[in-house]
Amino acid sequence: MTRPARTSVDTAPPPAAPRGRATRTLAIAVAVLVLVALAGVAAARPGGGDSFSGGGGHGGSGGGGGGGSGAVFELVYWLLRLIIHVPQVGIPLLVIVVGFLIYSAYKQHQNKDWDSGPPVQLKRAVRADEVKRYDPEFSQVLFEDFAFRLFSTAQRARGSPQTLDTVAPYVSAPARQHLWQRSPNTPVRSAVVGAMRVYRVEIPPAPVDPQGRPNRIRIGVEFEANVTTDQHTYYTVETWLFGRDATRLSKPPGSSKNFPCPNCGAPWQSAQTGTQKCASCGEVVDNGRFDWIVEQISLASSDERGPTLTKEVPERGTDLATYRSSDVDQRWMELERDDPAITEQNLVARLNLIYSELNKAWASNDLRPVRGMVSDGLFDYLQYWIDAYKKQGMRNALEDMRISHTIVAKVTRDKWYDAVTIRVWAKGKDYVVKGDKVVRGSKHRDRAYSEYWTLIRSSRAKRGAPLATPNCPSCGAPLKITMSGECEYCQAHITAGEFDWVLSKIEQDDTYRG
Repeated sequence: MTRPARTSVDTAPPPAAPRGRATRTLAIAVAVLVLVALAGVAAARPGGGDSFSGGGGHGGSGGGGGGGSGAVFELVYWLLRLIIHVPQVGIPLLVIVVGFLIYSAYKQHQNKDWDSGPPVQLKRAVRADEVKRYDPEFSQVLFEDFAFRLFSTAQRARGSPQTLDTVAPYVSAPARQHLWQRSPNTPVRSAVVGAMRVYRVEIPPAPVDPQGRPNRIRIGVEFEANVTTDQHTYYTVETWLFGRDATRLSKPPGSSKNFPCPNCGAPWQSAQTGTQKCASCGEVVDNGRFDWIVEQISLASSDERGPTLTKEVPERGTDLATYRSSDVDQRWMELERDDPAITEQNLVARLNLIYSELNKAWASNDLRPVRGMVSDGLFDYLQYWIDAYKKQGMRNALEDMRISHTIVAKVTRDKWYDAVTIRVWAKGKDYVVKGDKVVRGSKHRDRAYSEYWTLIRSSRAKRGAPLATPNCPSCGAPLKITMSGECEYCQAHITAGEFDWVLSKIEQDDTYRG
């Protein structure tokens, strides 16, 4: 076989050694620069996770990390060879690549969206188990549900001081003032929590001080949220500090999902305009004497952004070690002891059912079929993105989605709820279509990822093996659930895990810390 290119090189005089070394040194330095630049682009990812950011956006394939680094190194290798051996081709190609990277970085900065991530350092999650020292009724699952609902309700009430007064028993005057004065001072149409974490727990040395006055328990919660007005959407990171007298006990589940008087439970109405005295019981209630109240709100960042549904976001975190709680095995054995019918196998079968049904519902832009399998809060969060896809005439197609393996990462138990967090590794074809056109992803290439999914079930639920079929766990009829979370046949509310396990959280593997 003839090789004219090789002959030409062999007959040409060799370059001077110093120049050859300089060329190689320059090539290696520039190639390393390209590698760093490429790695930086691949690593761009918001702290709230793919689905919350809008970059990958669905309950089933938002998270994690993984491949791509091999292709980057291979590209750098061949570019390096071209620069050394055929500089007249390699150097112009290098200029083109570097120019493209600089332009891409400029465009990404110019069009900042959810994928650019939070501009602040996010808090590390902690458990609030210490609260049980004085309050054995405390449930972190219930507290987070309360905080989630209050955040959304208070944000939507920001339109005026009068509307904010509807949550006055649970949001202090300084916190309401903060919300009212926050820019832009316009009514909020929706507030969707994409991530929330307890990051601070303060427990006093005793429930009362030496004078017999109640001390305070405080819990700090960090929220990442999409707050939408009539014209704009903002990505916010903010912290809310909740406080309550250490002598109070938590209310049981089943209490009103609204925000009534925290003392008597009557619908909240002030006895007199400008005061926070209940018209029914006459108690002043905006002080944390009867229930949790937001003492302080701090806005860490607020950026105007919109959900970007067509941008490909690299997976990160899939190869990270699983973050398992130190007591997960002990807690799981306790769960099995109290409910011998439950096994890891049949709980994962329940998870597989939810995973399959959720992906099908997501891909059809209609979450109604899974209303009975996910919690109220998670449903609201997922619906936000479904509405965003519909508004732009798009659909996130999911095909051949399957779970490859799982591992139990955390088990939480209290008087009212059991919660099991399972790390899920899965893959499938994940792409976005607008009409007949694919605008993100691939119809032919699997996308692998992993996430942490949390299932919850009421501690009062009837013990037994989890259902692995789409039926009402109360009456056994085909699963048809109203938007308020009740079975159309037996009218039982099931979306808080009253009868069987429901999905309450989807967390990203590169940010999950237990």
